[in-house]
Amino acid sequence: MKNQKNNLSFLARISVFCFVLLMFFGADAKPFILKSVDGSWLPMIAQSWAVKNGGVLVKIADGIKPNELRKEMLSKIPDLSIEILGKDLFFPTTNPDGLFEVLKNIDLDVSEALMKRQSSPENSEMFVRKSAENPALKDEYAEAIVENAVFDEKNEKIILTVRIQQRAKTGMFPKLYGTYRIEHVFRMKNDIVDPDDVKNMAFLPLITAKKGNKIVFVPEKLDSRILTIMPDFKIK
Repeated sequence: MKNQKNNLSFLARISVFCFVLLMFFGADAKPFILKSVDGSWLPMIAQSWAVKNGGVLVKIADGIKPNELRKEMLSKIPDLSIEILGKDLFFPTTNPDGLFEVLKNIDLDVSEALMKRQSSPENSEMFVRKSAENPALKDEYAEAIVENAVFDEKNEKIILTVRIQQRAKTGMFPKLYGTYRIEHVFRMKNDIVDPDDVKNMAFLPLITAKKGNKIVFVPEKLDSRILTIMPDFKIK
């Protein structure tokens, strides 16, 4: 029961992340689906799915036109087999994980908005879009490869194990090299990540990091082998 409660709590937190994550990607980049640090699938254009009639039936976000979406997906992956059933997409495979592994990294140019933003704070978009490389700090950035990513439920923080490959030229830690941990605590409210906290949203992209990603960042604080970072970071 305790494990089930923890799993439900984690999924509740992830659902809040999903609500605001598209604000980070911007108007032109709409992911079909994303994979979280715990390996679960995060609904984006694909809102829900089920294995039915020998295939995977995917319900897509409101406002997205199935014909337009199918055309755009085939332009990215020509060998993909997609049927339209009403307003849903049908993929003739009984392996959702395999299907989503293929589709997780494509961004789709579809014209309609995917999610409403009425409940998000007015200044949150500014904070989210700040998560990118800042030309003014060009020589202070370090570049690292993500070797592991986990969400520490007990301490309510994301932990990335990274291996720094390119040192910063200037700044507080120009000699930083080797393996470190990047940690960031998310402010919680009623056992979920607080969606009204702008700092939460500024660091929201960290939840999508996975092994093999590159992260470009300015180290903000060093405590033994543990780092924290500024909002001016980019995951590639």
